[in-house]
Amino acid sequence: MTVVDPIVLDDPFTSALRGRQARFARTRGAIAAFDPEVSVFYGHPREMSDRDWADMAALAGPGHTVGLRHCQSPTPPGWEHIETFDLVQYSGEDVVPQADSQAIVLGPDDVAEMTALVELTKPGPFQPRTIEMGTYLGVRDDDGRLIAMAGQRLHLPGWVEISAVCTHPDARGRGLARRLVAAVAQVTVDGGDTPFLHTTADNPARRLYEAMGFVLRSTVDLEIVRVPKGE
Repeated sequence: MTVVDPIVLDDPFTSALRGRQARFARTRGAIAAFDPEVSVFYGHPREMSDRDWADMAALAGPGHTVGLRHCQSPTPPGWEHIETFDLVQYSGEDVVPQADSQAIVLGPDDVAEMTALVELTKPGPFQPRTIEMGTYLGVRDDDGRLIAMAGQRLHLPGWVEISAVCTHPDARGRGLARRLVAAVAQVTVDGGDTPFLHTTADNPARRLYEAMGFVLRSTVDLEIVRVPKGE
């Protein structure tokens, strides 16, 4: 696998929105946002000016929530702090990719089942058109029920994020997450990219990722804030 400059991983949302996934972007000044049916994330400067806050409010809409990654500016009066997540970012240069004969490519007809699995297991946001961001793989049981999945989310120069890794509670302990992460890594490497991923600092799945060769690269807060209703 070819590893390129990891500097783009420092601000992955902006890198994706201003680059390989610009087709999904809405922009206003220095602020970029995914189409809300695709993803909930925003790209923004580390230091936010009054103009930047105003542009973000205009893109999000009154009363809507925004995720701020690596923001070092205090929120303006009227913005409501909802929650802060401790995110960790892993690079996957040392991960061994491996295709899986049981993994199937998921498509638009599978989105309802994928959404139900995400709502049950809470791996992170999954919107109606998130599936358009990359290749998603899944495993079904003998009854045809979707019991595990993983896929590609952010696409940066030389890097692709593995995301939406989840397994139905009835199917845990069978190594499905490991197999699907390795299979998505194989798709990523076949496309000429290197995998990386994000998760929360308290996620027990970190042990799995580290055992697979993912290397901790950074820790950053993701702050969820609400735009003033009067904006």
